[in-house]
Amino acid sequence: MALDAVDLESSRFLVAASSGAAPLDASVPTCPGWDVAQLVSHLGFIYSRLALVVSAHLTEAPNRSQLPPAPEGGARIGWFAEQRMAMLAALEGADDDTLVWNWTRSSPGPTSFWFRRMAHETLIHRVDIELAHGLEPAEGDPEVSADTVTEYFELFYPLFETQLLETPLGGSIHLHATDVSRAEWTLEADAGQSSVTREHAKADVALRGSAFDLACWIWGRVPTDRLEVFGDRQVADRFQDVLRA
Repeated sequence: MALDAVDLESSRFLVAASSGAAPLDASVPTCPGWDVAQLVSHLGFIYSRLALVVSAHLTEAPNRSQLPPAPEGGARIGWFAEQRMAMLAALEGADDDTLVWNWTRSSPGPTSFWFRRMAHETLIHRVDIELAHGLEPAEGDPEVSADTVTEYFELFYPLFETQLLETPLGGSIHLHATDVSRAEWTLEADAGQSSVTREHAKADVALRGSAFDLACWIWGRVPTDRLEVFGDRQVADRFQDVLRA
């Protein structure tokens, strides 16, 4: 995943955070219980941690005391901008194959993990802050957005798989990006087991839309109505409800 994607999405986040369209204590509708200040702190903390991990070639998670704390009030935006620049500088100077800490079971792993993770983490939180400001989220790069969906199924779906199996969806789901070739995913979750395949397949509900809208949907940032729906939409809504619980 190119550094350009991380740069673009983090720049969009900073522009929205700096716009003044919503105060720091404004709620973030897609992150229940959070306000804008907490969202800025969350992403800034991730950036500062990543900058330290990559630049120091750490193979274990750093202690939070090693990271610069977020200041109160409007100074938090400037602090975020500093963490963003530190993160970009660390990634720009990184060797993709250097082994560093990450939060997965395969840690330490190649630094390339973080290029991809930061692109998708930032894209989704950029949508969060735009929605908090009452803005229509800007479309993301189709290829990056498609990989957001792929990464979700590779890294995050296994963490939620038990929830889906305990609360049956009542059918299978097929996702089809309309602006990226061969960007399709089919989820089967039934009878105590599940699978995700990258293929065109018939399912109980099919959702079609831009790769960006599919990425936002899979992360619960937009409702099912945002997509073209074919078949039993209750299966799709149940997927979002289970993961939101």
